[in-house]
Amino acid sequence: MSPSRRRRRASPEWTGRDVITVAALPGRGVYVRHLSHPEGVDGVHRPTVAPVGAPPSPRPPSFTKHWLEAHVEEFDVVHVQAVPPPATAQDVQEAVDVVRAAGRPLVFTAYHLTDPHSADFLSGTAADGLFDEQLDVLVRSADRVITLTPMAAAEIQRRWGVEAGVLPHPHVVDFVRMRQERAHRRPGSLLVGAQLGSLRSPVDPVAVVEALMDAAKQVDGVHVVAHVHDHLLDPESARYAAPTIRQLEKAVSAGGGVLRAHKPLNDSQLWDHLFSLDASFVPPLPGSHSIWPEACYDLGTAALMPADTPASVQRESPTYEVTAEGIPHVGSLAAALSALIETGHETRAEPTERWNERVQICEALRRLYEQLAPPSS
Repeated sequence: MSPSRRRRRASPEWTGRDVITVAALPGRGVYVRHLSHPEGVDGVHRPTVAPVGAPPSPRPPSFTKHWLEAHVEEFDVVHVQAVPPPATAQDVQEAVDVVRAAGRPLVFTAYHLTDPHSADFLSGTAADGLFDEQLDVLVRSADRVITLTPMAAAEIQRRWGVEAGVLPHPHVVDFVRMRQERAHRRPGSLLVGAQLGSLRSPVDPVAVVEALMDAAKQVDGVHVVAHVHDHLLDPESARYAAPTIRQLEKAVSAGGGVLRAHKPLNDSQLWDHLFSLDASFVPPLPGSHSIWPEACYDLGTAALMPADTPASVQRESPTYEVTAEGIPHVGSLAAALSALIETGHETRAEPTERWNERVQICEALRRLYEQLAPPSS
């Protein structure tokens, strides 16, 4: 198989396979889209998955009692990646009960083992334990649990005594872009991007950026460009944070860097941005796995990741230590930047290998679905 081959649609006529219909919930995002065969010939139909560019639905498919009661009979397997953030453990259990009553198998992908929405520096929102309660119900109720790294699988075994299968994160960048040749990096120079978005970090973003700039100042040749979303400067925005932006700009400029404000980037714009960098600094964030190291791997950009997290071992990535307060350790970060200056970072996905990896992922899922919901004879 090759990423240059023409795409063919999944059909029992072409593959000789029975079609398995899967409720992939939720159905938005590049991760769930890329669980399918790149040529669409795995015989797995996921009608809940929104195509690229589709506008958000006012009532998207979701792992809720109400949606499942109306639709579960349409599917052979229910495969959950996440549940609505406000859902209580009782809400999740009621959804599980609907799946059980319909006699459908339940697969759960544990993408996050800590709440990706656990805290928000600007709003002060704090974790309330809902996410852990959701996980307790899903991990114990699922017929099969999948995760993305051996580190996460070990945590699932430790916390719940459940053996999780491991399937890596598929590519996130398209194969055409993956083949684009990178510009040659100037020796002794490192352009580092810091995408801070809407400042939804669980820790003080100013302290994070100050640590990054302190580390950058210790290493000759490091140039930092930080990015924030421009609605933070809009007085009518609910996330207006001009005072924080001024502090960030002061910290960045003190280290010789630049702070830029712009509208949120779509996927294509984000890939272009990452492709233009030598390294992308990923701040400490809640959650477990991420598309960020995958995108950087696809594009040949170093993803500078917080150490000892599942996301840091998704792909070969330089890492830095984090203090007890959740702030990058300046010495550790400076050492990682220095290593990148000295040795460069030539790790980049090979498109055919990424293609084959995605085929292996989708075939592993096909086998799993067949085991749980064997085709009727």
